[in-house]
Amino acid sequence: MCTLSWIQDNAGYELFFNRDEKLTRKKAKPPQLAEREAVRFLAPTDGDFGGTWIATNEFGISICLLNGANLTGSCGADRQTARSRGLLLPELIASPSVASVCERVRDTDFTVFAPFTLAVLGPGEPVALAEWDGLTKAVRFQHERCFMLASSSFDTQAVRASREAEFRRIASGGPLDAKLLAAFHGSHSPSRSAYSTCMHRADAETVSFSRIRVSAGQAEFYYTPAAPCNRRPGLLLKLP
Repeated sequence: MCTLSWIQDNAGYELFFNRDEKLTRKKAKPPQLAEREAVRFLAPTDGDFGGTWIATNEFGISICLLNGANLTGSCGADRQTARSRGLLLPELIASPSVASVCERVRDTDFTVFAPFTLAVLGPGEPVALAEWDGLTKAVRFQHERCFMLASSSFDTQAVRASREAEFRRIASGGPLDAKLLAAFHGSHSPSRSAYSTCMHRADAETVSFSRIRVSAGQAEFYYTPAAPCNRRPGLLLKLP
């Protein structure tokens, strides 16, 4: 259960990510610097399984994980597995380009994972959307400079439709920019509920907000362990 949006420009890109989880899940650890295959990256750590849902590396490559498939139009079968999907990102993040992440995706066995969608962003490259639906994998490219994706295990189609409608509403006011996307991720439209981008239910809510900016050879990762509406102070880390 998550919402991702991004905006690209000539210098790089900025992405925004709401992580929605059940309140029974353990709290995640905030982002910290790590290394994989001699490549440095920043990522938070899932409290239950030790993986992550979002990471950015020293090459300006960011990978975001949304649970569930059919976010880009494919369909397939759900599959119950023993391995957490968040463990996949550390295996992919040591890549210098979007193309090299896609190569790793094609070479990786996904049969041990439940369905998911990965968004892979890099400066000056189209965004790659790698989707595993439980039966097949596919890699598509999104060329729009500003876009959003949402996933939810609760009333899936209605939640996605609600958040897409809010995204279109915000976009209708003029050219989208980072300020408007930040407002989108804090939105409670049409109400403070399971359907709003900043999500709140009795048993689940938006538990963290991430904002990554990549430009001029530098990545900035801002993270707050709470819903955007909470206005809790966050952590800012930089690479290199």
